[in-house]
Amino acid sequence: MNRSYSVITSRFFLRSGWLNASGAALVVLLQRTPVLRCFVAAESAVVSPIASVLRSALAPAAAFGAVHTLVGASTQLVGSVSQPARATVGVPFTEGIVIQGLGVSFAQSWAIGNTLPPGIVAQGAVLQGGRLVINPSSGTLLVTGTPTTAGTFSFTVSGYQFTNLTGPVTNATATIIVAAAPNSAPVVTRAPANVTTTAGNSATLSVTFTGTPAPTFQWLKNGTPISGATSASLVLGNVSGTDAGSYTVTLTNSLGTTTSAAATVTVSPAPAPPVFAATPSGRTATAGENVVLTASVTGTPTPALQWLKDGVAIRGATDPTLALANVQLTDAGNYTILATNSAGSAASPAVRLTVNPAASAPVFTSAPAPQIVANGSTVVFSAPAISSPAPAYQWMRDGRAIAGATRETLVVSRATVTEAGDYSLVAINSNGRTESYAASLSISPSTNFGRLSNLSILTDVTDADPVFTVGTVVGGEGTAGAKPLLIRAVGPSLTPLGVGGAISDPKLDVFSGQTVLATNDNWGGASGLSSAFSDVGAFALTSAISKDAAIYSPTFGSGGYTVQVSGVGGASGTVIAELYDATAAGAFSPATPRLINVSVLKKIGRGSTLTAGFVVGGETSRTVLVRAIGPTLGTAPFNVAGVMSDPKLDLYSGSTVIASNDNWGGDGQLTAAGGSVGAFAITDSASKDAILLITLSPGSYTAQVSGTDAGGTALVEIYEVP
Repeated sequence: MNRSYSVITSRFFLRSGWLNASGAALVVLLQRTPVLRCFVAAESAVVSPIASVLRSALAPAAAFGAVHTLVGASTQLVGSVSQPARATVGVPFTEGIVIQGLGVSFAQSWAIGNTLPPGIVAQGAVLQGGRLVINPSSGTLLVTGTPTTAGTFSFTVSGYQFTNLTGPVTNATATIIVAAAPNSAPVVTRAPANVTTTAGNSATLSVTFTGTPAPTFQWLKNGTPISGATSASLVLGNVSGTDAGSYTVTLTNSLGTTTSAAATVTVSPAPAPPVFAATPSGRTATAGENVVLTASVTGTPTPALQWLKDGVAIRGATDPTLALANVQLTDAGNYTILATNSAGSAASPAVRLTVNPAASAPVFTSAPAPQIVANGSTVVFSAPAISSPAPAYQWMRDGRAIAGATRETLVVSRATVTEAGDYSLVAINSNGRTESYAASLSISPSTNFGRLSNLSILTDVTDADPVFTVGTVVGGEGTAGAKPLLIRAVGPSLTPLGVGGAISDPKLDVFSGQTVLATNDNWGGASGLSSAFSDVGAFALTSAISKDAAIYSPTFGSGGYTVQVSGVGGASGTVIAELYDATAAGAFSPATPRLINVSVLKKIGRGSTLTAGFVVGGETSRTVLVRAIGPTLGTAPFNVAGVMSDPKLDLYSGSTVIASNDNWGGDGQLTAAGGSVGAFAITDSASKDAILLITLSPGSYTAQVSGTDAGGTALVEIYEVP
């Protein structure tokens, strides 16, 4: 037997229930001699055959306690466990138990009953049917841990020869006596850790220690005792900035006192969305002056700032103060500041920077354009000028002043040959007088006169806004008969054109009042539709099986129609809705019904735009009224919720802006034009709706609507003005 092993592992044989006659005799013989002498004597003293058997059976056993063994069949087991084992509160403890016999190397499963000392566990055991079970076993049952309670604890041990608690079993009762810990002064074994938290949360500081008798506790903040804080843990609930600081805990018993190392509690402010304490104010300046716009914002964490002009971010303008040096006319516009942090975002109200030119004589920024129109058509001439002070205006025809024509825009209603001539505008201020170039007005006898021949709306179908509606009116003074129309909702075929995120499957429904006149999901490659596409000059769809939608009918009568575009199966994305006047150019006459009005009602997101394209067909110019209505929709009788508070309207020819309007300004000429086409009246002259009245030569145009401060619902209308 190896003596060093027997000193380290304390084990005793279990009493066996399988003793036969020869085994019993062996037990009697063994019990005559104290076992302790057998284990501590020199190996050379163990020479008898019985001693040889003991040495074989007890090779892994410990060196003290009563010994019981059994020889015989190889299926019989012999076990060892200390009786009793001794431990001390707070001192790590390990007890090993083995069962061995001839023909087997170790017990292959275990069951443990009753209660182990608190703090002591059976390594690898699981609870089954009220017993701790180890299956399979590594051969040694370890009970280990650091006891926490003094006392005498007995438990049963059953070792089985095979796994799953099968085969021969050896049973025994084991005892562990746990002595109380010796008295000692408090010692901090783990100091409280630093804590970083957010205001409104809780924070917990804890200390682990040794010491007998158990110590008392006193927590301190920045060296000052905290009332009532006398436990091993300190819980700070709903913390605020005043809870930040350095915390220690003092432990005291009859043998001494000790204080832990300090722990720092850091309290970060709770997240809070940006709030403007001060917003910028509008300014009026003269060209060449310096202008400063200032805002003040709070929020946690500190918000990031971005200044915008007319809804477009100004590069590098990320401070609370925006300094504009040597402002020019191009700096005029609406300014906002956007504040953003992880808790949210906020935008200041838009403020207007008005830049007046430096003292100067009037200078025209554009000249009136010559116009050729059909007899009885309305014509608009415009020639804005800049100067300081602002100029007075007077329109001239063929060099003679036109009575009452004293605005920068001149509207000639239902012009005939009598009104033909050369029109110019004189601008006058205290610094001088300037006259614009003259623009001719000619009256054409052509019956193929200017008219709206196509409208297209490019926008998005979204989960939040899954349907958008386009309205149109077919008719016109002195017209009668049927009107051929081509209507399309294009999604998949936009992708080859470079449009990202196109809707995968749009659907079209055409209504007259509440009645569905026509509907289409997939156009299907119909030859009649393909011919109609070609006749009106519409771009070809990608294939006959594309999921674009299209409807063609030659029999639309005069009246109003509504086109609804939606996504099939909840599909969303970018879509273009198109209306085409499919009347052949050679078949058009003054009696042919026309597209005299098209409109769309749509929610426009912050930073987004709604784009409406239209074509003026025919051989002469046509005056159109374009309106972007937001604020008025929110008033009676409409009462639309979430309207765009300040829409802006830009009109493009190609990529060039040819006219813009932010606020319509109550211009009486605009009111009169709206009345002539049957548009609902805007009664508030100070409303921030946008309106353009302009005469356009034949060609393609784009009206773009955006919000100067925020998104919202807007109505975009395009009217033919007679």
